[in-house]
Amino acid sequence: MLIRKKSLKMQERLGMKIGVTYGISSIPVIKTIDEALEVLRELYKVGFRALVLPPDLFKGINDTTDLYKEAYGDLLRLKNIAKKFGIELSLRQTSFGDIPDNSLRIFSTVASVMDCRIFTIPPTFYSRMPEQQALKLTVHKINEIVNEIRVKAKIGIETTGKLGELGSLEDVIEICKRTHNTEPVINWAHLHARGAGCLKTPDDFKSVVEQVRQGVGQQWIRDAYFFFSGVKYGPSGEIGHMSFMGSDLKLEHLIRTALSYGMSGTIIFEEPEREKNIVTMLDQLGDMVR
Repeated sequence: MLIRKKSLKMQERLGMKIGVTYGISSIPVIKTIDEALEVLRELYKVGFRALVLPPDLFKGINDTTDLYKEAYGDLLRLKNIAKKFGIELSLRQTSFGDIPDNSLRIFSTVASVMDCRIFTIPPTFYSRMPEQQALKLTVHKINEIVNEIRVKAKIGIETTGKLGELGSLEDVIEICKRTHNTEPVINWAHLHARGAGCLKTPDDFKSVVEQVRQGVGQQWIRDAYFFFSGVKYGPSGEIGHMSFMGSDLKLEHLIRTALSYGMSGTIIFEEPEREKNIVTMLDQLGDMVR
C-alpha cells in the first residue's frame, strides 16, 4: 500500500500517468483475458495508471464478425475492470503486412469498443517503397480506415528507431497534420537511436517537444503520449531495447522537460523487469517532482 501511495503521489505531481507495455514481470505478454485481469490487479497494487495491451491478446479476432460474436463480452469486461481500477488502456500493433487494411480495421474497432486512450502504430506499412510515396500512401490509408469505420479512439503515429524507414519525427508530424483522428506518439528511445545518441541533455528533449508543439499545436502538451526505455543503437539506428538504468538515454532529462512545460499525458515504460525496475526508478526520481 505504501508503494501505491508513493506512485500515485508522484504521478499527480508529475502530471502524467505511468504505465507499462504488454504485461508485468510474472506475465510478460498478456495472451488471455484472465491474464489481462491479473495484470490490471497487480498494476493497481503498485499504483500504475496505464497499460498497453499486446496484439497477442486479440489474435483470435480475424474480422469484425469474430469481434462482435465471440470477443465483445470479454472486451467489455476488461474495459470495465480497467475503469474500476482507474487504469488507462491502449493498444499497440507494430507489425503489418503490405495490405494493412484488415489489421487496422480490427484494432481500431477493438480500441473503440474498449474506450482505449489510443491505438498506436508505426507508419511502416509500405516499407518497400520510396519514402515520399510510402508517406503519401500511409496518409491515404489511415484516412480511408478512419472515415470508413468512424474510429472513436485516437490513432497514434509512433516514431520508429531505424534509419531508412518511415517514422522520423518530421515524418510523424507530417502524417498527423495530413490525417484525421491521429496524434504523434514519441518513442524517445527510437529518436535517440535514429540520431546515434542525440538526446544528451534536457535541451535536446525540449527541442523535440518544441518541434512537435509547433507542428501539431499547443493542445498536444496537455495530453502527450510517450514511450521510454533504454536502447542499443548502431550506424543504422536501433539494435534493441535495454533497461533504462544502464542506458545513455536519461529519464531525468525527460522528467525535467515535462515539468518545465507543465505537460500532462502518459509515459509508457518498455522495461525488461517491468514494474520492479520502475518502482526503483520512482524512488530515485522522487525528489525531482516534489
